[in-house]
Amino acid sequence: MDHTSPDADDRASSRTPMLIGGVFVLLGGIFIGALSTTVMLRTSIGSAGDLKARDAIRMQALIDAPDGRAAAATAAERATSEFAHSFVISAAALDATASQDDRARIVEISRWVVDTGALAERDDAVSRWAVIAARCVVEHAQAVRDAANCVRDRMPLDVPVPEHARD
Repeated sequence: MDHTSPDADDRASSRTPMLIGGVFVLLGGIFIGALSTTVMLRTSIGSAGDLKARDAIRMQALIDAPDGRAAAATAAERATSEFAHSFVISAAALDATASQDDRARIVEISRWVVDTGALAERDDAVSRWAVIAARCVVEHAQAVRDAANCVRDRMPLDVPVPEHARD
């Protein structure tokens, strides 16, 4: 005597297409995920490559001279000026810096600038602003938004204001 009903066979066979469809959806999801990951990874590596290329271009300008490499004093002056400029920009945008490690490093550099007087003997406006920025960051080391606002608010009057920032 057979205890299976005809309805049981219909239910078992109706699950097969759903199972096959589920497998295809799962495989499609894995494929799309792998493809998306590959594209995002390639994009981030490309962005890092772009940043390094820009760094190399800026650094070459620091040692450039018509006859090859610039004299040590000239290269040191250019590098110091570039550091002061980059430091001011990074300090003024400290609240927009996503990396906690980078923020901590900027605070360390600020303490170094203040403690050693590394830029104090320089008379250009950007170096003076870098010293002011370092003091702001040291004063507000725990409040990055306050530090960034301090850097922007204490800009020396002789620093040229960029066109896009004028009222």
